[in-house]
Amino acid sequence: MSKRPRPTKQADQHSGKRPGTPAIRTAEMREITPAERGRATRSFFLILLAFAAGIGVIVATLAFQGRAARDYGGRVMQAVQATNPSANASYGLKCVTALPGPLPRGILDCDVTVDRGRVGVVLQAEGDRQYRLGE
Repeated sequence: MSKRPRPTKQADQHSGKRPGTPAIRTAEMREITPAERGRATRSFFLILLAFAAGIGVIVATLAFQGRAARDYGGRVMQAVQATNPSANASYGLKCVTALPGPLPRGILDCDVTVDRGRVGVVLQAEGDRQYRLGE
């Protein structure tokens, strides 16, 4: 509840207004000082800078993860091409079979396909991302 006193009916009659019409008070305009304006501007630009920095960190993280995945896929392709796959055969295998060792962080699955001597690698990453090399 508001702590302001309610106008009485007598005050409405003495003010010359029709009875039943509410008295509307206008708020006084508050003047903003240069110091307050400076703080508000500085806060705005700090929030904007923090937002841009956050987006930059996300982009850098995704780029780094993508580069690690592509490097691993390139090593797998070289390992399979070193076996001289037949130009008459087509087959598929897992990357761990072609290049023993753990998958890079963030990679869920890795498949190698050999189609008539051409090698392709498909890496499934977290977040429904996919990297394809070769083919």
